[in-house]
Amino acid sequence: MMRHLWKKLTDIKLPFWVMFMNTFSMAVGFYMMIPLLASYLMHDLLLSVTIVGVISAIRSLSQQGLSAFCGTLADRLGYKRTILIGLLIRTFGFGMFGFVDHVPGLIIACFFSGLGAALFQPASYAYYAALSTPQNRITVYAIREMLSNLGFVVGPVLGALLMGFHFKYVSLTATLIFVFSFFLSLLILPRIKNEQKLQDARMLPQMKKVLLNRAFRRFMVFTMISWSLVAQLYMAVPFRVNQIAPEVNIGLIYSCGAVVMVLLQVPFAKLGQSKMQPFGVLSLATLLLAAGLFTIGMTGSMIGIYAGVIAFMIGQVFLQPMMNTMVSEFAGSGSIASYFGFNSFALSIGAMIGNVGGGYLYDLGTVLGWRALPWICFLLFGLVNIFFMLKEQGRRTDSKTVSV
Repeated sequence: MMRHLWKKLTDIKLPFWVMFMNTFSMAVGFYMMIPLLASYLMHDLLLSVTIVGVISAIRSLSQQGLSAFCGTLADRLGYKRTILIGLLIRTFGFGMFGFVDHVPGLIIACFFSGLGAALFQPASYAYYAALSTPQNRITVYAIREMLSNLGFVVGPVLGALLMGFHFKYVSLTATLIFVFSFFLSLLILPRIKNEQKLQDARMLPQMKKVLLNRAFRRFMVFTMISWSLVAQLYMAVPFRVNQIAPEVNIGLIYSCGAVVMVLLQVPFAKLGQSKMQPFGVLSLATLLLAAGLFTIGMTGSMIGIYAGVIAFMIGQVFLQPMMNTMVSEFAGSGSIASYFGFNSFALSIGAMIGNVGGGYLYDLGTVLGWRALPWICFLLFGLVNIFFMLKEQGRRTDSKTVSV
């Protein structure tokens, strides 16, 4: 058994090891600092909640809002070069957090932190797609998500330990982690020989080409709706725990969910691919997301909360690797980063719809005295999306190919 495992490990090519190490280290660096940033700004720098919200929104806006443009840029510059530029910019942004204590400086730090991610995320997803084959691609993306979730488990623990000294040490350590990823990529990560390089200096025609892909536009709508459900988790759990058992540590619930994702990510992703069609996997994922939220909202016990969170996390286990695999299939052999950039932008819109719409439904349900309202709406929203995704799968089955 150990010999078989060793053979599997030695069969993994060096670029994969570098990318996997990058994924894990960057997740640790991100999750060790960003969850603590708001607390530091409010309690140490004594900034108002409104200012903290604006600063956080700038990071999200620069990351998600520029992802489509940066993805197209990655197809022009090359994936490795764009990853390096993105890592360097995020390193600068993260480093600033430990040394500035005024709002303009914090805004600049947030902007560069988000811009760095807008550059390296689509490029790294495209790099994974270029390295992998259609046969192993979903496994590759599943491993990537597993390592990212492992970083979500490790990062906050490391950040909390360093926060006991000062936030500056959190910022410095996170910065050093990104410096490590930069030099690891610079020195070891090879350039993809067959990566697409656009000769036309104009980027708008390339972006227009992606948007003219009708099948991909429909796909983005489906994933956007599913992602609006994903965005509910960090609102739904605190909302319900505060009603049922306010003394419970919410962090333990999220950690439990993250562990479930780490353990099940690879085997469940492979199982879904082997047993179902792509939109069938997305439909199952959406059903689990919606059912998990419904369980969280309708239960009256912490056992029900944990059950809902686990169902929700299993939904994410199915959703993310298949979604990334399908994006790479839509892109074909060229413009992969452009497609990932546009999909990332669509997901950000879904998250915004989920956050704003979910918050409105929570308040409306409370005002009307019908506390089941948001949870029923989430379930129905998911079921409607499933219906149209299954129709789309029927269209794909009839044509046998992804068509424009």
